[in-house]
Amino acid sequence: MHIVLMTRALGFGGAERQLVQLANGLAQRGHRVSVITFYPGSAFDGALHRPNPDLIVLGKRGRWDLVGFLWRFLRRVRALDPDVIYAFLPVPNLLAMLAGTFVTRRAAVVCGVRGTQLETARYDWFERLTIRIQLYALGRSDLVITNSETGADWLRRTGLADTRIAVIRNGIDTDAIRPAMPAERITARQCLGCKADAFVVAVVARLDPMKDHATFLRAFALTVAERPDMQALIVGDGPPNQAAQLRELAKSLGIGERVVWTAARQDVRVVYHAADVVCLPSAFGEGFPNVLAEAMSAGLPCVATAVGDSAAVLGPFGWVVPARDPAAMAGALLDAARSGTQEAADGSQLRRRVIEAFGVQRMIVSTEKLLSQAPRRRR
Repeated sequence: MHIVLMTRALGFGGAERQLVQLANGLAQRGHRVSVITFYPGSAFDGALHRPNPDLIVLGKRGRWDLVGFLWRFLRRVRALDPDVIYAFLPVPNLLAMLAGTFVTRRAAVVCGVRGTQLETARYDWFERLTIRIQLYALGRSDLVITNSETGADWLRRTGLADTRIAVIRNGIDTDAIRPAMPAERITARQCLGCKADAFVVAVVARLDPMKDHATFLRAFALTVAERPDMQALIVGDGPPNQAAQLRELAKSLGIGERVVWTAARQDVRVVYHAADVVCLPSAFGEGFPNVLAEAMSAGLPCVATAVGDSAAVLGPFGWVVPARDPAAMAGALLDAARSGTQEAADGSQLRRRVIEAFGVQRMIVSTEKLLSQAPRRRR
């Protein structure tokens, strides 16, 4: 089977990491896999095991490079003539629907939904328009794969038929993400600029309104009076104005010197090796949060908001608090600090949960089965 996987770029992010793992896994299972991206030079370009999967970069020059880019895309899909097009995220979903309608009618179109309903007022007009158009694309696709039960519930509320929705939770490479050895922990803290004796709370998320770093900073400020050894490690990229606003907020809260800011990195293991606990403060939009499962694979307890499938990922471990509630989040962080990593939840139990429930091979095989059935849906 020839499968085309599509996304904007292979930059740092949970969806992009999942696409790379899926592409390599499907190729190893005997399928021809082509990965189409809009933009060149992304972080995970080199992670594909070429020549199969092969990488096709369309060279989009910016947001408004539309006509020429669309022409290049449709010509390339016509030449590939795949059996299945599986797109990740809103704009690729829309383009997959266009290709399946006007260029390669035999190819099944599968749309990937990696989150839940967004607060569209927090984004610019172009992104709001894209989100609305995506719902049209989902309605015309042959199958929609979402990575969370919360996402499936949202799709049903939009009117999408339940028979066209499938849930495949993300897969975590537990061989790559393991608990830190003592020497690795020391090296990771030195690399990231964390104090050797601090209790480090890591937030691994792009600087986006849905991730709600502001609530985390307010919560973290509340913990300092009781635990002066607390240090925050914020890992992620975002618009410069968003980063500047968050840094200014940390300064105004009196915690500017206690927060380490660092860019997203391909080797996320270093972050988990440096941390004592991981916090995901999202306010909306989450589906399956990779960061929680990755942290658990590294043996770390987590504090998360009750958004998306976070509670389902954590299961009986960790702390789940209401969104946008700094006091509740601060209480959970202090509980984690008082308990200590090993007492909060045994690291081996956390890791075992991820291996059993969220292994990467389970994700690959489940997706392969659905993609193999998709052409019959098309007919």
